[in-house]
Amino acid sequence: MKTIYHSEQFTDDFEINFSEKNDCKGVVKLEIHPHELSVPLLIKDGSGQRITAQAPFVINTNHPIVDGLIRFEFSEYPALTAVQTTPFKKAIVRYLYCE
Repeated sequence: MKTIYHSEQFTDDFEINFSEKNDCKGVVKLEIHPHELSVPLLIKDGSGQRITAQAPFVINTNHPIVDGLIRFEFSEYPALTAVQTTPFKKAIVRYLYCE
């Protein structure tokens, strides 16, 4: 089984649908790294998990993820962000997937 890293960049709210990845037989690692100046990301699953440059989101698995959906939103709530005149939104998503 061959594994390949793939990266995507997002500047607005996004979702990851594992079943829509081209030539992908499953994702074995998922990393989400917001830019240091970016507002935090939140996972839209009700957990309220906050993702920042200092606390990135990482999933590692021995069994490839072939289906599922995870939604993320950039948080602009005053309690979670520093005071900024224009919120900066940027996150890099890296996948290690099987071909």
